[in-house]
Amino acid sequence: MKIKENSLLPDDEFYQLSTRKLLEILEKGLLLERGRALFVLGRRSAEDKELIDIVLKEIYDSKNRNTRTIGIVSISFLGIAGLLEAGTEDTKKIVKKIIETWTEPDCSNLLLFLKSTYQNFQ
Repeated sequence: MKIKENSLLPDDEFYQLSTRKLLEILEKGLLLERGRALFVLGRRSAEDKELIDIVLKEIYDSKNRNTRTIGIVSISFLGIAGLLEAGTEDTKKIVKKIIETWTEPDCSNLLLFLKSTYQNFQ
């Protein structure tokens, strides 16, 4: 997988892990590891469409929506960023729908996170 220059997690060792291992980390890993795993799975969904449903399930899971990694950023936010970085038409539409349906204050926090992370995000 080619890592984008302005990726949230460039040159991260998690890119080398198998999908199975990432799913295991997401289930049993430490807080930041879970966020990194969901991010990479979101990115990987560009090449493996079956991952989109898994990533969405995890994004909407309350354990990930309500667990903050740093500041306002939840594990779910990192999964959404991964989908955004996947950059396919499908993942872009999914992120747009999440933003449109996300409840407050999570929606405002998500938008703040995405705008501060990705300069071209609107």
